[in-house]
Amino acid sequence: MDQTGVYTADDGTELWYGHVGDGPPVVLCDGLGCDGFIWSHLIDSLVDDFTLIRWHYRGHGESEAPDALDSMTLETLARDLHGLLETLDLESTVLAGHSLGVQLIFEYAGDHSDRVRGLVPICGSYKYPLETFHDDDTLGRALPYLERLVDVAPGIAQRIWSRLATSSLSKVVAMTTETDASRISLQTLNPYLEHVARMDVQVFVALLSDAADHSAEALLPELTAPTLVVAGEHDTFTPLYRSREMAQLIDDSELIVVPEGTHVAPLEAPDLVNHAITDFMMEGL
Repeated sequence: MDQTGVYTADDGTELWYGHVGDGPPVVLCDGLGCDGFIWSHLIDSLVDDFTLIRWHYRGHGESEAPDALDSMTLETLARDLHGLLETLDLESTVLAGHSLGVQLIFEYAGDHSDRVRGLVPICGSYKYPLETFHDDDTLGRALPYLERLVDVAPGIAQRIWSRLATSSLSKVVAMTTETDASRISLQTLNPYLEHVARMDVQVFVALLSDAADHSAEALLPELTAPTLVVAGEHDTFTPLYRSREMAQLIDDSELIVVPEGTHVAPLEAPDLVNHAITDFMMEGL
């Protein structure tokens, strides 16, 4: 049975978590603007052999938004993650991260390597993700203007944000350019778009800005935990070469590429991804 709870971060922010299954723990760390939609197939596959722990970042899902926007950083999320492990009395765990969650699990492993049994970075970058979004730096160059709009006119920005996130155009773009529409339905993607639309745009942009400047490149050669890198061949958010670089920088690592997979490869090819992660969990640790 899925059990849920709330714990208090060191700044008083109330954060949601849930866990299901029985066995060695695996903590699932979402992408930016996500509240767990990417993990559905993985949880079904691993629930009989592992304890799957989900949680919502501050300002995401069922968790509170922080009082101060300057706490929307990967460093703070890593402290929140540590608080979760302390709350659940977990001394050692596998960390799986999707998209921004990849940066987070590296941030955490750099400070608490003794508590990390294994790492599963999925469809994410280890450094400066906006520099390679769609294989150019357009989004990175546009970010300062987005930050200014959100700062100067937050109400207007929020209305535009909420309408765009669930607009027909956004759904068409998502299905035709960001995912493989032959392997994933709009119904599967809708929970993500609806969650993003409900988010405080200031929270989203603050965390995006921090992630844009984040790099774990110097850390990766120091990692000792076994690592399984999962990448989508046609991921437009994180190009495949970033995942190849990541695997090369981590000594004890393996790379699995999902053929024709995009940024949501775990939903497009669940059997392949789940089988690879199960083998890694059963045999690689």
